[in-house]
Amino acid sequence: MLTTLRNSSKNSILKIIFGTLLTVLIISFGMWGTEDLVGVTQKQSSVATVGKIDISSREFYSLYSRQTEEIRKLLGSSLDIKKSREFGYVDRALSSLINRALFNNEASELGLSVSDINVRDKILKDNAFKDDLGQFSELVFRQLISESGYTEDSYVEGTRQDLAREQMVETISSSLIIPKIMRDRLAEYNLEERSVDYITIKVENEKLDKLKNHEILEYYEKNKEIFMSKEYRDANTLLLDAKEYAKKSTVTEEEIKLLYEERKDLLVEPAQRFLHQIIVDSENMAKSIKKKVNFKNFTDIANKEAGLNADDINLGWNTKNELPDEIIDATFKLNKGDVSDPIQSSFGWHILKVIDLKNRKEIKYSEIKDKFKTEILLEKGKEAVFDLQDELEDLLASGSNFEEISKLLDVKMIIAKDIDSDGKNIEGKIVKDFNDERILRTIFNQKLNEEGNIIDIDKDEGLAISIVTKITEPRQLNFEEAKNSVIEKLTFENKLKKAYKKADEIKQKVNNGGNFNQIAKSLDLNIKGVKPFTRILPDSSELPIPLISKIFESKVGEVNVEKRGGNEIIVAQTADILKTLKNDKKEIKDFTKKIKEDLTIDLLAQFSEALRKKYKITINDDVIDQLN
Repeated sequence: MLTTLRNSSKNSILKIIFGTLLTVLIISFGMWGTEDLVGVTQKQSSVATVGKIDISSREFYSLYSRQTEEIRKLLGSSLDIKKSREFGYVDRALSSLINRALFNNEASELGLSVSDINVRDKILKDNAFKDDLGQFSELVFRQLISESGYTEDSYVEGTRQDLAREQMVETISSSLIIPKIMRDRLAEYNLEERSVDYITIKVENEKLDKLKNHEILEYYEKNKEIFMSKEYRDANTLLLDAKEYAKKSTVTEEEIKLLYEERKDLLVEPAQRFLHQIIVDSENMAKSIKKKVNFKNFTDIANKEAGLNADDINLGWNTKNELPDEIIDATFKLNKGDVSDPIQSSFGWHILKVIDLKNRKEIKYSEIKDKFKTEILLEKGKEAVFDLQDELEDLLASGSNFEEISKLLDVKMIIAKDIDSDGKNIEGKIVKDFNDERILRTIFNQKLNEEGNIIDIDKDEGLAISIVTKITEPRQLNFEEAKNSVIEKLTFENKLKKAYKKADEIKQKVNNGGNFNQIAKSLDLNIKGVKPFTRILPDSSELPIPLISKIFESKVGEVNVEKRGGNEIIVAQTADILKTLKNDKKEIKDFTKKIKEDLTIDLLAQFSEALRKKYKITINDDVIDQLN
């Protein structure tokens, strides 16, 4: 790769797109998405052609697999291509790649060019190619592009295409101007803040009378269709485990030293502090807390004076880069066991307690030697695996069965008998050889007696291919077989109803003039407070989105109820409504930037539709249907 990056490339942009969706787009154009440099290994064929660009089956399958991972986690099983079409996942992945290709076609026609220096910098800064210490690793780079079947030259040219497209997108984005009247009205609406007090009712803690037999039987009869046995499968899997091949490899002292010299400058552990923190809005409150607090009572004072629990105050280990600039110097001057004076930052007033500390340390060769040796051995194991891949594919193409291939290539074959999608046998015991999630997911997506695709195993430490030899379909469980599951499900539903009833009773009492705090205390429920927040929330919000929508429709003092996750009911009272952020210059600047990004997405969507009329699009459904 270094040779490729150092030499000046004077070739024109390739006409066949390289699917390097690892490159981050300059804005989050939702229709594009991203993909990993892993995926199927069948021979390349196009799922679509857009203008002069082919979209390979590898590109499509990698993006499709990542997108369907979300629903797999939700449903507990994967979707085949047919079902994915019904859910719209096939169209979603294909649309993302078609849009990408449309913009690449236009960038090429406009003659947008990218220098070798920019391409080099883009690759060197890509987090996908960095090692554990955050340094670019040529070994990682070569492994990823090798796994994906690409050459160094094609990767470099693919990155050049991406950067050219980004130039065009940035031009569109930078030309937008937001009218002041629009900005002010949107800011007034979106930057309004609400603060909330809430209690959590845990469904599992609700008490019930013992279920009667007739209730259990009645519930079973009404819901028979959900009480089915699991599907079980027999399968044979050829497993090319890089760790096993690593055991057969050797590493010289010179190789380890060479790697150490390459990374020497980064083998430094920065200074760190393990911190607890009380943060408040006012200086007077901070000074008052400081007079009362010491190392031993820090948590109690945080709870009593600022309403913060143990989780709220625990910042864990922090380097200088992970703290606000205003508090860094003062914090790192503290010794272990010290409690700071109040320190002001843009977030408020901080009082910090140093639980433990680590000074800056340079890692010596003797300390890292064994780790580097293991890393190099694993890389050699991976190289051995991918060297075998071509031979494996040739033997499969020639009609050799798994047993024959196992003997010819000395590849381990593992056999599953009556295994479920969780890797357990009929007795419910975990099958040791089949605890790899990717292998299990593949087995339960395959058809009977058909070879699957060669896949990367968990942690990307090898390859596997499976064939399903028997399928035992799910069957209806009789009452005795299903009884325990029926009791469990009915018990949960009854507890959930009781929890909702309790929440509604709290809501009615407050709306009738009751005190939220006193009502919560009478039920032995703890109240938590949420700092003021806007409609524009991060995904990490502790309140469910439907509840937040209700809160922004409420008046001060009103109570709303919403379920959180599978087993909690949140009862929240709107405590305060604030409208100060609309006058904050920094907030307005950040909000204006977000408006521009949102408008850019809409504009790009329209531009994409225009490009669809300019460039011919051909879709090969037969290739897509064969990708299960």
